Amino acid sequence: MTPSDLWVLAQAAAISLLMALASIAFGTLLATLLTPLAFAPWRLLRAFYRLYIFVVRGTPVLLLALLVFYALASFWGRISPYTAGVVVLTFYLAALIAEVFRGGVLAIPRPLWDCCTSLGLPRLSILRRVVSPLVARYALPPYLNVCVMAVKASSVLSIISVWELTLASREIIERTLDVYRVLAVAALFYFIMCFAIDRLGRQLESRLAARGFAGERL
Repeated sequence: MTPSDLWVLAQAAAISLLMALASIAFGTLLATLLTPLAFAPWRLLRAFYRLYIFVVRGTPVLLLALLVFYALASFWGRISPYTAGVVVLTFYLAALIAEVFRGGVLAIPRPLWDCCTSLGLPRLSILRRVVSPLVARYALPPYLNVCVMAVKASSVLSIISVWELTLASREIIERTLDVYRVLAVAALFYFIMCFAIDRLGRQLESRLAARGFAGERL
């Protein structure tokens, strides 16, 4: 494997990382909108939440990528595979992250809600100053796991012609027949990206744990 091949793999790894980060950002935003539906007083909204989670999580990412790509192409004509890839990962990650957030909310002790309510605190203040910090601390470890999964799930997007690390590796292997070294380098790039996300998350987790409720006023 030549230095030029290594540079090609590095560029493809950067594309994989950028697509994963964009999908994480949009997926987190969508999950933030979906999570309240799980606790909505109306049964129809709760049913919609459960249906979305069940369908998306129960569909393989590979099949979901094909469905979304061809569905978008049928409605809007020619569409960029990168746009379709971000949309696919966004919908997929949103389902996972929404469940992570829901678990964080359920982990909050009921007496804490009752205590805040009995003090006469506004609901918005309870959500912003009490619930949100606790959910962030409870949900951060599984949320980091989803972020790492996003990097690895980006490899599936090669099925819709997204030029990322896995597809670039296959192209180099077809040209050079250097299977083991190319795959080893690609695996190293995936490891570096996932390790970096994990380290950043661990630092954030340590800061949240050290902060606790210090400086928080109801």
